[in-house]
This record gives sequence, C-alpha cells and structure tokens, in this order.
Amino acid sequence: MLFYIILFLSTYIALSTVTVYGIIDSWVWPIIAALIFVNLFMLGIIAHLAYCAVLSIFVDKKKPILHQNRYYYHLLVQTAFLIIKVFRVKVRIIGKELVPEKENFLLVCNHIHWLDPAVPLLLFKKRHIAFISKKETHNYPVAGSFLHEAACLPIDRENDREALKTINKAAQFITDGICSIGIYPEGWVSKDGTLQDFRHGAFRIAKKAECPVVVAHITGTDKILKPFWKKCEVCFEIKGIVPTEYVKEHKTAEISAFARELMEK
Repeated sequence: MLFYIILFLSTYIALSTVTVYGIIDSWVWPIIAALIFVNLFMLGIIAHLAYCAVLSIFVDKKKPILHQNRYYYHLLVQTAFLIIKVFRVKVRIIGKELVPEKENFLLVCNHIHWLDPAVPLLLFKKRHIAFISKKETHNYPVAGSFLHEAACLPIDRENDREALKTINKAAQFITDGICSIGIYPEGWVSKDGTLQDFRHGAFRIAKKAECPVVVAHITGTDKILKPFWKKCEVCFEIKGIVPTEYVKEHKTAEISAFARELMEK
C-alpha cells in the first residue's frame, strides 16, 4: 500500500505541475514530468525512512518482548514491500495452499541472503510472523528497534543457555497465539547456496509449542540488490508440512531430518 501511495502521489503531482504551468504544450514536458516524478518518488521513500528513524527513538530495546506491536509490524511489512517493488523483484509463490489456515506454525527455510525474511513477511503478513535472527542484527540502528517491536527475537549462537531462552520464548509466542515464528535452521547464510547442516535446536520450538512445521525453500534473494533497472525473480516454495502429530511423537533430531528431507526434495 505504501509503495502505491508514493507512486500515485508522485505521478499526480508531476503531471499536475506540467499542466498548471503550461509545459504540456512543449515537447520537453515528458522530460520535466519524469524528473519531477523521480525526485518526488525518492523524496517519498526518504520521508518514510525518516519517519521510521524517528519512531525508533521511542523504542526501549532493553524492555522484554512480550507482544507484537502491530503498527511497527505493519511498517516493517510495508518496508519489505517497498524494497521488492523498487528493485523490480517478481515474487513467485508455490504451495501456499499447504499452510495451515488457523493455527500458528514454525516456518523453517534455507538461508541465502539477509533479505530472505522480506518474502515470507509479505506472504504471511496476516499471520503476523516474527523471525529469530542473530543478536547482532538487533543492535542495528532503526532496524533493530523495529525488529524488537515486531516481536522478532535475537538469538545468541555462541551461548546455549541464552539460545534456549529465546527458543522457549518463541514457543510461548506460538502457544499464546501472538504470532507464528520463522527461523533458519542452518544458523548462517550459505555463501554458495548449498544447504548447510541443520541445528536441531531450532526444532525445539515446534516440539515445545506442539505446532506444525512449514518447510520452505527460497531462491533469488541474493540477486535483489542488483542494479534496479534489471529485473529478478524470487521463488518461495512451500515444500511440505511436518504435521503436529509427527512433532509430538518424534524427537527433535528426527523432526529436523524430516524437515531437511522435505526441503531438499
């Protein structure tokens, strides 16, 4: 919605300006209109980022995350959509019908770029999904504040005790109906796109919350930040579901192995 508002206002003001000043009769009006449009569009994006920066000032990241701030979450989703549109990314979704309609779930996916969460954020925006990410991400200015308010949880990959606290909180969010949780079981971004070993602890969230696991595979996000005049395609495919019954009856390592098998098929 934000992208289309900026697009509409930029177009309307640009065309209105050249019309009001009579430039419409000149052969140069398309150039002038285009220049006005580009400047207004960029100004709209800058204004959005500035607004987010101001909002981040009022966030206390030391305060425990107990719920999801819907307004900050909405702005986070709109920013993801803005990135997708500005960089001319075509998103192809496969298998969306497999996702449980009413119950919260654990989403696991391969990890090839730091922009990977942008796609499921858009796909599951009505499900209010939150992601688990490395703790360093939450120290970033502005972005860290929005992740905090959107109920995204930081995880310390070097401290098992702290990591377990994050896993328990994520399970509680699912159980309490606050949001679904997304996590990358590889733990790191794959530099060459090859699926790395899974950390079985990620699946403790589903085990503790007794929820289904949605297994997905993503490609193309590593091409998003290419020159904006080049189009790229991102494919997000739901490979399958590990049902709640299976989660309840099997060990964490077995759930992890099943999810990996689905992701690789």
